[in-house]
Amino acid sequence: MDLHDKFCGALLGTHAGDALGMPLEGASAASIKKRYGEVREMLEARLGKGTYTDDTEMMIALAESLLRCGDFDGADLANALLENFSLERGYGTGSKRAMELIRAGTNWEEVGKRIFKDGSYGNGSAMRIAPVGCLYHHDLHKLKKVAYASSSVTHAHPWGKEGAFLQALAVAKAVASDPEDVLDRTKYLQDLKNEFSADSPYLASLEVIEEHIQIKPDVEEVVAKLGNDSRAMNSVPTAIYAFLTHNHSFEETVVYAVSIGGDTDTIGAMAGAIAGGYRGKSAIPSRWLDVLERGTKGANYIEELATGLYNLHEEIVNQR
Repeated sequence: MDLHDKFCGALLGTHAGDALGMPLEGASAASIKKRYGEVREMLEARLGKGTYTDDTEMMIALAESLLRCGDFDGADLANALLENFSLERGYGTGSKRAMELIRAGTNWEEVGKRIFKDGSYGNGSAMRIAPVGCLYHHDLHKLKKVAYASSSVTHAHPWGKEGAFLQALAVAKAVASDPEDVLDRTKYLQDLKNEFSADSPYLASLEVIEEHIQIKPDVEEVVAKLGNDSRAMNSVPTAIYAFLTHNHSFEETVVYAVSIGGDTDTIGAMAGAIAGGYRGKSAIPSRWLDVLERGTKGANYIEELATGLYNLHEEIVNQR
């Protein structure tokens, strides 16, 4: 397996899925189908065709922090999120409040706890987690620790942290799998399920995925059973379902993910991260890569971050 290609695929897959889904955000599956049939090309969006939202911007911040520190550092991640913060990227209420608290000097360990009464369980920490899934795919104990800690900076609710961990684990398992082999979807799902307790909403959703893989329901039933909104428990499993039912193709995974409607940019970004981690950058359609946002922190920079994470991963492994 070409791990470097997979790291690039996971990070650029986040960008590609984010960009494909951004113009559809908030639309229902039915309205998307009625207007477009299916979306296979990058559409014009509020920031231009191929541009990204807060999903990718926060992923960039997380990757930068990991590379700068060589590991997770909460204070540095908080600063990186603030340094990259661009309001026009479409941040949610909780994330905007987190940026205000960080700017005011609030300790990073307290920020996530102050946003809502019990912390946020939005998908903001899951959508940015691909760098963690790549860097620690060989060490799932470390991956869990970092996923939870990185989530707590902005999304401190247990369900928010569990969602970030589940997405990181889904990316890690994809990175560790050989795309030349037939993906054992039952084992993949069981590996995910083993990490969650009986009372976790994520375990229940993973069991729904297991059932849906066999019966192949229509999109409306997928939305009804798994969800498509910005809550982590109603979007992370949905992205995993999109991957598992279309893992033969990066393009088909992401096209299906954004067809589900709702929080399309984030579901697309998370599905793109998993599919890209599985099949690599080489599987992302060149016609999509060609129109992805360039500039100071565009697709070329994201690929540089992926290369840096790959090199850091090799250093970590060789030191063991």
